Amino acid sequence: MHSIGRFLTYYLPQNAGDIARKFIKDPQLLSFIDAECFIVSTVNALQTPMINASMVLCDRHFGGINYPVGGVGEIAKSLAKGLVDKGSKILYKANVKNIILESGKAVGVKLADGREFYSKTVISNATRWDTFGKLVKVEELPEEEKNFQRIYIKAPSFLSIHMGVKASVLPPDTDCHHFILEDDWSRLEMPYGSIFLSIPTVLDSSLAPDGHHILHIFTTSSIEDWKGLSQKDYEEKKELVADEIIRRLENKLFAGLKGSVVFKEVGTPKTHRRFLARNDGTYGPMPRKIPKGLLGMPFNTTAIDGLYCVGDSCFPGQGVIAVAFSGIMCAHRVAADLGK
Repeated sequence: MHSIGRFLTYYLPQNAGDIARKFIKDPQLLSFIDAECFIVSTVNALQTPMINASMVLCDRHFGGINYPVGGVGEIAKSLAKGLVDKGSKILYKANVKNIILESGKAVGVKLADGREFYSKTVISNATRWDTFGKLVKVEELPEEEKNFQRIYIKAPSFLSIHMGVKASVLPPDTDCHHFILEDDWSRLEMPYGSIFLSIPTVLDSSLAPDGHHILHIFTTSSIEDWKGLSQKDYEEKKELVADEIIRRLENKLFAGLKGSVVFKEVGTPKTHRRFLARNDGTYGPMPRKIPKGLLGMPFNTTAIDGLYCVGDSCFPGQGVIAVAFSGIMCAHRVAADLGK
């Protein structure tokens, strides 16, 4: 436990890029480390806290890839089942419109249909921009949130393509996960510059009909790129951008990919905003400039009594592992505050 504490204390204010450049001089390897950090944080290694980088590097390169049978949705189902088994109740299609405050304390939530629920604590897993920009109605933003917004801006969202394709288009030794960056490292952080691809049916064929595979393709995209379009122009642009991404995958990986498509759905940052209720569809916070590691990242408590935040807007930041860690920390904090 002491060694973990020393590790966190030492690396908390440091970034992965600074440490990498102390020991590595090869520009190609440094660019690769930038790409590894970008995969989790949407910024290069110089802007990625060392703690976050260590999480993603261990996850991606130590012990191989683990994938849940039945797809990633099974994780959410298992978590929901565990909550219900422990006596919790989950309300679906329950859109929270605002957090109820009484004498400056968070005491419950009000839903879009008018129902109100009261509790000893309120935990928001919305982004901090949504929590303090939409859900909490206060005359002045708490100083902690002003500081957060001074240090961090909203990371871009994604363009996502979900496709069903004929299995014959994929070579038999195809891997599950791919990261495509054609020729030029300088395009790494540009919109649509790099492409993420996952093919879950390589590991679990039950997810698709016989003779088919599922492809999930995504690339960074900003909501500003999709504003001011008519519905017709919006749909046409989705198809144009998706076709260009598919063409690039054809050139690098799977010849004939476009002709093998039997199903395709394209989502934009506006899709992420609508269905995930995330401000501008953002993937999470990213630093305005080179940060001091994670020193500027807020923890789970807030300036409002009884209100806690959890997720990628809290320490230790973006990525599945980091967000899970944030949830564990928040659970311990709430339990301690309730005297449990």
